[in-house]
Amino acid sequence: MIRMERTVLIQRPIEVVYAYVTDMEKVRTWLPVSNIRPLTAGPIGLHSAYKQTAEFMGQRFDSTIKITRYEPPHAFAFEMIEGPFPLTNTMLFVSAGESATHLTMVGEANPGSALKFLGPLVTPLVRKQLETQITQLKKVLEL
Repeated sequence: MIRMERTVLIQRPIEVVYAYVTDMEKVRTWLPVSNIRPLTAGPIGLHSAYKQTAEFMGQRFDSTIKITRYEPPHAFAFEMIEGPFPLTNTMLFVSAGESATHLTMVGEANPGSALKFLGPLVTPLVRKQLETQITQLKKVLEL
């Protein structure tokens, strides 16, 4: 199991940060996703599902994600239910006054026993990608 955690302070109110992160039309501005479309009808919420095309380590892949936690404006999580390997991403939002938010992102991936030996090689790449994503999110929200 590969687990990464990173917290950042974003100079925007918690409601603004949560709304932006959970807007699937905006994920391309901060995640390595080139295409995303809903598989379930209605607004985003618990159990909503999306098909996406993403890039990781220079490789493009299709996957399906399902929302597993939707608690505005404090928690949001999804899991990859179809894709190269099981992955979960949890985001926790804590107000830091009226105009700032502490966002903690926790990513967990299980490349499986067949690829377990790759863990030490992949971990720095996953850490770098998480850092890039959270830095980009902070940048677009604070513009």
